[in-house]
Amino acid sequence: MSKLDKAKEYINMLKVYMGILIALLISDISGTVKLFQNDDTGTAFWFGVVSIILLSLAFVKLAKYAHKKIDELEEL
Repeated sequence: MSKLDKAKEYINMLKVYMGILIALLISDISGTVKLFQNDDTGTAFWFGVVSIILLSLAFVKLAKYAHKKIDELEEL
């Protein structure tokens, strides 16, 4: 397998991980909004808010890393 093929496969795996993060974010946001609408702002609600923030930060970091790897493809 050439270096270019290996790099492309690595980027494709990063896209899969980003898709998983997006799915987690969507489900977490919908669950947290449902708790808020039911006026249930207890521990589960705040855990949802914190996990939304953490998942968002992880997505941004992974997206930046993927863009960096895509830019490195020009050098191969």
